[in-house]
Amino acid sequence: MANGRGLFLEIINDVIYTVSLRDSNDPSKARVEYLNGRVEDITGFKPEEFIKNPSLWVSLVHPSDLESVLKDSLRLFRRGESVTREYRVRTKRGNYIWVEDRIMPVFDGDRVVGFVGVARDITKRKVIESLSIVALEKSLDELLSSAVSMLKETLNADLVVLYEVPEGSSEGVLRAGEGIDKKLINRYRLPLQEGTEFHYTFTSKKPVVVKDVDSEKRFKFTPDTYILGLRSGICVPIRIGKEPYGALCIYTKDKREFLKEDMDFVGAVANIVGLAIKRHRNEEELKSSRIKLEKANRLYKTLSVISEIVLRAKDVEELLSGVCSTCVNYGGFKAVWVGLFEEGRFKIVSSCGDAEDFIRSVEEPILMKIKEGVGPCGRAFLSGEPVVNNDTEAFIREQALRESMLRKGYLSSMSVPLKLKGKIKGIFALYAGEKGFFDEDTLGLVREIVEEVLFSLEFMEKENQLRQLSLAVSQSSDWILITDREGKIQYANSAVEKISGYKVAELIGQKPSIFKSGKHSQSFYRVLWEKLLMGETFRSVFINRAKDGKLFYLDQTITPLRDSSGEIMGFVATGKDITQEKELQNRLNYIAYYDPITELPNRVNFLERLKFAISRNRMLRRNLAVLFIDVDRFKFINETYGYPVGDQVLKEVADRIKSAVREGDTVARLGSDEFGAVLIDLAHKEDIPKVMNKLFKKMEEPIRVNGHEILLTLSVGIAVFPEDGSDAEELIQKAEMALAHAKEDRRNNYQFFREEMNRQITEAVFLESLLFKAIDKGEFFLQYQPYFDLKRMTIAGMEALLRWNSGELGIVYPGKFIPVLENTGLISEVGMWSLREACRVVEKTGKRVSVNVSALQFRDKDFPKKVEEVLEEFGIEGGYITLEITESTLMNDVDFTRRSLKRLKNLGLKVAIDDFGTGYSSLAYLKTLPVDYVKIDVSFVRDMDKDPNDRAIVNAIVQLAKNLGLSTIAEGVEKEKHLRMLLEMGCDMAQGYFLSKPLSEEDLMNLLREHG
Repeated sequence: MANGRGLFLEIINDVIYTVSLRDSNDPSKARVEYLNGRVEDITGFKPEEFIKNPSLWVSLVHPSDLESVLKDSLRLFRRGESVTREYRVRTKRGNYIWVEDRIMPVFDGDRVVGFVGVARDITKRKVIESLSIVALEKSLDELLSSAVSMLKETLNADLVVLYEVPEGSSEGVLRAGEGIDKKLINRYRLPLQEGTEFHYTFTSKKPVVVKDVDSEKRFKFTPDTYILGLRSGICVPIRIGKEPYGALCIYTKDKREFLKEDMDFVGAVANIVGLAIKRHRNEEELKSSRIKLEKANRLYKTLSVISEIVLRAKDVEELLSGVCSTCVNYGGFKAVWVGLFEEGRFKIVSSCGDAEDFIRSVEEPILMKIKEGVGPCGRAFLSGEPVVNNDTEAFIREQALRESMLRKGYLSSMSVPLKLKGKIKGIFALYAGEKGFFDEDTLGLVREIVEEVLFSLEFMEKENQLRQLSLAVSQSSDWILITDREGKIQYANSAVEKISGYKVAELIGQKPSIFKSGKHSQSFYRVLWEKLLMGETFRSVFINRAKDGKLFYLDQTITPLRDSSGEIMGFVATGKDITQEKELQNRLNYIAYYDPITELPNRVNFLERLKFAISRNRMLRRNLAVLFIDVDRFKFINETYGYPVGDQVLKEVADRIKSAVREGDTVARLGSDEFGAVLIDLAHKEDIPKVMNKLFKKMEEPIRVNGHEILLTLSVGIAVFPEDGSDAEELIQKAEMALAHAKEDRRNNYQFFREEMNRQITEAVFLESLLFKAIDKGEFFLQYQPYFDLKRMTIAGMEALLRWNSGELGIVYPGKFIPVLENTGLISEVGMWSLREACRVVEKTGKRVSVNVSALQFRDKDFPKKVEEVLEEFGIEGGYITLEITESTLMNDVDFTRRSLKRLKNLGLKVAIDDFGTGYSSLAYLKTLPVDYVKIDVSFVRDMDKDPNDRAIVNAIVQLAKNLGLSTIAEGVEKEKHLRMLLEMGCDMAQGYFLSKPLSEEDLMNLLREHG
């Protein structure tokens, strides 16, 4: 343990030290007894230098901070209180750094005899805090000057320069610098020359690290670089989002490695600078915007008048005439016209201003060639986008048109296509008497005018279409029923006849109660009529009975109909027959709460029942026991006899466990070979061994399956309420601990939870310590299991599977180390490593790679941003990466899931629901989530050639996915028969050992070459 503690203290990221005060009451003369190696990393002084010279640390403290540091030490000595302080310390290089130092007293009886300290370098944090304050309180120039000065001090750099690239410029302006002639600031210009590190950083928006100027082949360096003797450096983009503002460059004369924390620090400074530059530019823009205010008022007066015209216009002619005259009279345009396509020909239907002779002699001949793209209107028609001319002399190509426009004084113009439902219906043309007339405000006004016009045109078109609606209603596949105020049926379409089995003639004059099934309560109908008679819409799923007595489900909306005076005159009911969806949902709900093999409650169901039982027993003041039951060496049975025999064995074990407990107790299947039981209403803890003896007695009889006689033993862990815990999670945790000890001792053994079982946590901590170093040691690697397109039998992509080859433990199975990664939070870092490796393989293969995402990763609100950064790092499209997320993770917080998936989908990524069918998806939620694939869990695929229930479940999932527009991937395909059945069902893709086992990267490349 001592060696382990020493190793831990040496690898920890903070300075750990101990100080003795036994020989002195003066803290400044205390004796340093121990420091770890981290002190040399941040100060440059070795631990032994502080031990040999106890006053060394105090001598390094900044003179301005020394008094408060000694006072804090004295307070610890006199009062025995822990103290946290922040102060500056001089390094061996001569510069000062900030440290955060927490000291904790060590007592000998009541006397303080020393203290233990934990110190960390917070210089970068203090710099960021200081710059944030400067950014808020000082000018931009002061901020930039402070930024480069603090960067030079903090990073011990020889040169720090900050370039800003003005908007639209092709060169950077030196705005601040340290290590240069100050006269150059705001005067020196650095061109954005291709091939330089400055150009690359600014255009790619990615940082550049130059480890050695002499050996760097990617970039060309300025002569100043060699004159100043610069060897290493970093160049970081200054940007906000995707908008670049410049670059921040740091150089050193010695050859140097820049750590990730250095890059993050400089990036944070660059972000503060970027925000300040953006704010400064916004303030400059605000000044110019005041000038535009007067023009904006005039433009929006135009929009206001047009809005009134849109509301009162009765036909297209009145609408377009009003729009054209308003634009000329209020908007300051010299001329305006609108043309529409009627029966395949283009015709100007309305105009205003000094335009008649111009339209007749110039525009109309050109507009005859509008579909060929002649003139601004022709280009607007072909592109489907507005064409803006802010300088007629320079912009208009057609000579005759240009000269005529100049004679009329049309120095600017705009041609806007009028699009309805994606189709161009006409052209809106506007002419102005000054150059540059169509600025952003004017363009915005025109866009809003066009939206108003299009809205009105669409409304008028819909009025015309309404006349044809009655015919469409009668032929609709949706249920449409109309009643009078008393509820008597006045109209029913053919869909009502088809769904209910009643002829329309049988329904007229009847009431909808003819469909009553008896499945709804009286309160249901009372609420329905209360809402309808108050004029409100009522929507619900109705369980109705057809003429032949069968039930059908109707997702129905009932809406009151009003006459011209506003009185309710009847009701219209519209709905869809969702009988098949309901039956499928009921089946999926069963899957969500019950194990398909044993038909016992699953883990989710078990937890809910346990929570309910705890609440009940708490009120009754009775005992309750939680049993975790493991089938010993069950994996051996699957490997020896095969999965079909293993499943039959599980069913028999389930039956024997149920027969050993009482009828009111709960038995559930929690995992592959693990069962759980809840024994309720126990008068005495001593009753539990009787149940165990009964269970073990039943296990003495061999299990006979397919001519095999199999003897099994069980291991059982037991936790008792309220003795071992007061809630479900605590009882489950302690029952699992007890089970682990039961399995260690012997077969057919049970163990009650004992506190000393917590010692197993030590083993987990050991595994943790190895995992913390696994990434740095390069112990993680990926294997790739392809999945195949079933129709073409080609490789559609591959799933990346995480593996760990520990230097101390050898190959460790994922089931053992992944839970530890998740518990420690390391799964996020390892997960991003896996994503980077997957991106690298995408670069090599050009194939889609699926990456598993843990619940902890997915719940990180910054996860989409981290994924985006990896994609940018490798320069690959998001469509090459599929994120596999388990069903239970997605359903944990549906609102958060929906938001996060939307951000990921915006990056182009594909999303797959992993282990589908084993969680608790709801159709109502699933259909709203933007996912692409459903991965059917191996537990359903494995035996679907023998078990009709599994086959039905797989088929139901495939059909559900099709209805929701999702693709399906079946896992665990082990037989050719599986492939045939999946293909018949319409499953899209499959993976499994029959097709390919997980492969190393080299074997994967060979397989891809074989498949072309």
